[in-house]
Amino acid sequence: MEKPPVITIKKIEEDIRKNDLGKARDRIHGLISTYPNELELRRKLGDIYFILGYPSMAGRYWYLEKEKTPEMIKACIQFEKTMGNDPFLIARALKFKGDNEVLKKLKLNQVISPVQNKVKEKLQEEPTDSSKDKLIIFGCFSIITLTILFALIGVYSLLNWII
Repeated sequence: MEKPPVITIKKIEEDIRKNDLGKARDRIHGLISTYPNELELRRKLGDIYFILGYPSMAGRYWYLEKEKTPEMIKACIQFEKTMGNDPFLIARALKFKGDNEVLKKLKLNQVISPVQNKVKEKLQEEPTDSSKDKLIIFGCFSIITLTILFALIGVYSLLNWII
């Protein structure tokens, strides 16, 4: 597995020291999308959201942390509540795009709620292409095609009227 660039990590730490938490948050978001298997980045992002006063968002990024502090547990529980304690919505909100092997190896040492194991199962499920997604794509393509067709008919009618 590839590790995040040390230079970027140092810039993030420097931003945190300068109290430029917004810039640090944005940099970490970029790193998480590039290196989704690095759970340590998620912990750092959770720390930043907690400092910024968003415990629910902090809980989102601390959710996959092995060893949780009492603040982390409270934030994770608050995050679950904002998602209605629905394992599907929680798993979706976590936005974990990494390798399933990372999740299989992840042994959460603290069970914070009965929902947690169901969330882990949802995260490990293989994504499937649903017929709803295909229907949406077909609908959008149809609308674009009809719009172009009606525009062409309008131009043709206008030219026939002028000529």
